[in-house]
Amino acid sequence: MIFIHGFVHGDPHPGNILVSPRGQGRFSLVLLDHGIYKELDPKFRLDYCKLWKALISLDVQKILELGEQFGVGKYAKYFPLIFTGRTIDSKSALGTQISGEEKTRIKQDLNSLGMDDISSFMESLPPDFLVILRTDGLLRSILGNLGAPRHVRLLAYAKCAIYGHEEQSRLESGAINRITLQIKTSISYLHLRILIELARLLVQFNDYKHKAKDK
Repeated sequence: MIFIHGFVHGDPHPGNILVSPRGQGRFSLVLLDHGIYKELDPKFRLDYCKLWKALISLDVQKILELGEQFGVGKYAKYFPLIFTGRTIDSKSALGTQISGEEKTRIKQDLNSLGMDDISSFMESLPPDFLVILRTDGLLRSILGNLGAPRHVRLLAYAKCAIYGHEEQSRLESGAINRITLQIKTSISYLHLRILIELARLLVQFNDYKHKAKDK
């Protein structure tokens, strides 16, 4: 909805989400309570898709560039921390726990921020971004309660961001160009998926090593 269609459900708590069986292991998600909806500005939707592509690949230059477009300036460096749980200069693999050294550095950095900084950051965010932050927080809470691995959310966001970024081009293209665009989009998603899956395997390998040492 957010990345491709440009609509945000402002209150997706568990009571507003139903799972409707469709037979043979298939299902549909049904959203209730349509009183808090936000239609995103088309340019904002595209920029948000670009932001998530940059967050997955940790393209620092692109993140900072988009931060300027969103109007947050220097505070753009906190986007990776807010959405993916790692710093903009993180050496930790995507979807993994950050190191103790990084945690210490984050605490020091955040402690140096005053109320003026926090107020300035929140006030500089476009209204569309504030709605997304609320919704994203609720979705992460639901996924956490369900015990879903972090890489599952990142994969879903990466896929939707890529397809959402190419949606307008697809609609405006002819049949042949649409096929070419579909192939290009699939390759981009495959690249990001490999990054996330490698990070997941790295976590599993490190867990195995720690367990082996404990034995």
